Amino acid sequence: MSQNTPNTMTTAALQPLFRLLESKGFSSSELLTSAGLDANAVTGSNQRISIHNFDRMLEQCSRLLDEPAIGLSAGQRLELPSFYLLGFLVSSCQTGREALAILRRYYSLISDSRSPDFYIGQESVKVVFYVTDGSTFGNQARAEFIAAGIHSVGKAIGGNYYKLQGIGFRCPPPSYRDQLDEFFGVKVEFNQPQNWINTCGKHLDAPLAYANPVLFNALRSQAEQAISRFSRLQAFSQKVMHVLHQWPESVPITKGAVAELLNTSSRTLTRRLQEEDCQFSSLVKEVRLEKAKQALQNDHTDVQQLALDLGFSDRRGFERAFKQWTGETPASYRRNYRSGAREEVAVAS
Repeated sequence: MSQNTPNTMTTAALQPLFRLLESKGFSSSELLTSAGLDANAVTGSNQRISIHNFDRMLEQCSRLLDEPAIGLSAGQRLELPSFYLLGFLVSSCQTGREALAILRRYYSLISDSRSPDFYIGQESVKVVFYVTDGSTFGNQARAEFIAAGIHSVGKAIGGNYYKLQGIGFRCPPPSYRDQLDEFFGVKVEFNQPQNWINTCGKHLDAPLAYANPVLFNALRSQAEQAISRFSRLQAFSQKVMHVLHQWPESVPITKGAVAELLNTSSRTLTRRLQEEDCQFSSLVKEVRLEKAKQALQNDHTDVQQLALDLGFSDRRGFERAFKQWTGETPASYRRNYRSGAREEVAVAS
C-alpha cells in the first residue's frame, strides 16, 4: 500500500446512505454525481473510500434531502450484513463479549481509524469510538453515524439484552439535539473528551444466537452463498477464498493475517490447504488476477495505483506478473476488452 494513501473506510458504509436516499425517492447515482464521484470507484463491499470523499457524500446527501442530521438518519439504516467479511466473522460469535473482541481485533477491515476501546465493568460496558479528523460537518456526521449504527446493530444482535445507559459526543450540541435524545432514548451529552456509548453489561456472556436467530441465519446464509461460488474447491480452500475475495485493498494480504482471521495458525492453514491439494500463493494469485481484470475493465482505473492496491511495489512488477498470468499486458487486455464490449453492443443493436 502506498505510504501516501489517505485515511479510508469501507464502501459498505455507503449502503445506509443509499437506502436513505431510495426511501426519499432519490437514486444513489444522483448522490455520486453531485459529489463528483465515479460509481465504479465506490461499489463493492471490499473497496475503500477516502474519509474526505465520504464527508463530501454526507454533505451532498444532507443538501439533497434537506436533512441536517444526516449521520443519525443514515446510521439508523446500517445493517451488519452490509459489512460482508465482518458480518461473516460476527455470525460465528457466541456471546456479546466475543463479538466485541472480534470488532476490536478486525476493525481495520472497515476503517483505518483507531479501533474502539471497551471498558467492561460488572454492570456496564463503555465503548469509546474514534473519528478520523475531516471536515467539521463530516466529523460530527460520522460520529452520529457510528453511534446510531452501534445502537441499531446492538439492538439487532442483543435483542432484549441490549440496553443503552448513556451516550456522549465530542461536538457541541446541534440544532437537532432533540432528535438525538429521542432516537437513543437517553439524554445525550455533548462537548465530551471522547465519543462514547455506555450499555448494560449484565448479559455480556449471554448466547447471541438466541437474541436474534433471524439475523444470524441471514449472516450464515450469506457466507455460505459466497463460499459456494468456489464450489470447484474443497471446504477449507473455499473459506480461504471467501476471505481473500472480501479482503480490503488497503490491508496487506498475508498468510498470518488470514490464518488469524480463520482462528488458526499459518502452519495449520498451509497443512489444511495442502491436504486439499491447494496452495495459499495460488489462491492469492487467482484473487489478484480476478481483481485486476475487473479493475482494467474500468476505463478510469489508474494502472500504477492498481499495482499498489494489489500489493506490487510498482507498475512494472504488476505488468510482468499480469502478462505471465494471461499472456497479454494490462494495456492489451483493456483494449481487447473494450473491443469485445463494443462488438457485443453492435450485435445487440
